[in-house]
Amino acid sequence: MLRRLLTAPSLVLAVALAAGPLARAQEGDALPLEARVEVLELDNGWRFVLLPRSDAPVISFETWVDTGSRHDPPGATGLANLMKNLLFKGSDRVGTVDWPAERQALDELDAAVAAWEALDDAADTAARGDARARLKVARERAAALTRSEEYSRLLEDAGGGDTLNAYASADATRFVVSLPANQLELWCWMEAERFTRPVLREFYAERDAVLEDRLSRIESSPREVLGEELLALSYGDHPYRHPTIGHGRDLPHLTRRAAREFFEAGYGARHLTTAIVGDFDVPHLTTLLERYFAGVPAGPPRAWPTPPAPVQAAERRLEVPWDAPPEVQIAWHAPGFAHDDTPALHLALRLLGSARSSRLERRLLREDSLASEVVVSPGLGGDELCGLVVVRAVPITGVSTEVLEAAIYDEIERLAADGPDPAELAGVQRAARAEHLRSLRDDASLAHGLCEHQAKGGGWRGLFREVERLEAVDADDVRRVVSTYLAPEHRNVVTLVPVAPEEAR
Repeated sequence: MLRRLLTAPSLVLAVALAAGPLARAQEGDALPLEARVEVLELDNGWRFVLLPRSDAPVISFETWVDTGSRHDPPGATGLANLMKNLLFKGSDRVGTVDWPAERQALDELDAAVAAWEALDDAADTAARGDARARLKVARERAAALTRSEEYSRLLEDAGGGDTLNAYASADATRFVVSLPANQLELWCWMEAERFTRPVLREFYAERDAVLEDRLSRIESSPREVLGEELLALSYGDHPYRHPTIGHGRDLPHLTRRAAREFFEAGYGARHLTTAIVGDFDVPHLTTLLERYFAGVPAGPPRAWPTPPAPVQAAERRLEVPWDAPPEVQIAWHAPGFAHDDTPALHLALRLLGSARSSRLERRLLREDSLASEVVVSPGLGGDELCGLVVVRAVPITGVSTEVLEAAIYDEIERLAADGPDPAELAGVQRAARAEHLRSLRDDASLAHGLCEHQAKGGGWRGLFREVERLEAVDADDVRRVVSTYLAPEHRNVVTLVPVAPEEAR
């Protein structure tokens, strides 16, 4: 059963909903965006945030699962990231040639993988050969019973094209697609298949592909390694310390059984929020949501504890030797997504480093010629519980990272002491407002914003309060947040130290 939790308090909307589809579309489009939103909830806990608009015959969907890499079990980092791929592998009805035979083949493959990975260094050549041959046969049999990529292909052929994707972060996993309006029921059926009947087929091929990606993209890149070291240094024992892709020591040992248990624990309906934005009829959609999603299991309550934000009272530093040019990455702890100080801190970061006119860009690259690159980022890792802000800089030849750091800290201290001048602050507020308003023109961006605010920002209405929160920030707020959050005792510094290849990490 669906419950209407919140409807737009508008007589116009009530009349429109009682009229036919065309009348509803015409009346609804005359309303402000916020007044068109409805939130519906199934008895199993799945929430749907609906925003009808008939600008084009297209509907954008985003399903937000509040399970991310911070929920990965100990010793099994990377499961949430891997799951985003596995949930495109279909169900017992999509992606299979013969499901009973495939189910048996998958069980045999699990056993063959376990036997191969159980071999220790003392195993003789014959035992290794037998285990390898058994694994090869099991892989081939399972693959022969799979229609690879059928799930994705059905949505792509229906018009999903380049919009079909999934993203994993520390806090959540997101599944997105935009489809022609006449494919609404297809999306309902496919999304129900994803969350009620998933078959985690091709698990070991996906696991090995992620491991290869980690080796080639992360572990061979000094910048990426510095970022991972910065996470670990900044977060200590907090689960945000783990990279979303997982640790290289954990990935080879992930199993399909562990993935199934992870899915059952964290992907029930109570953990799902879906935003639907575009050209649809609300009463018709409500009927479809009840039909296709009421049977999705609610799943257990969240079993993972919510850890407190880390407390840091002194600067932490780490040097990473590498056969590469020097680089410095600096992180400070920041408040979470919904915190009252977050808008002021985001504007402060824009002042420091978001454009050619920003303070660090002007000072380090153009005035003092200290750096070839400087990047200021408002987030590293998660941001629901707490966050990190990061400054990354690369010195030019002949400039030490110590000199570069000193210039960065000097600009931060100047902003904390003097604050921005009125024109400077108005400029970054104007840019932030324009970016936000542009995002409201796009259905997919709207769906993302509604999901994000509903899931971790205290409710979808927060999306429509962002401009006023930004415009409420004054120079005193900027000074205060810079002094509070970018203080020397709160910073974590990781420096790449160039060494000869034989000395490198």
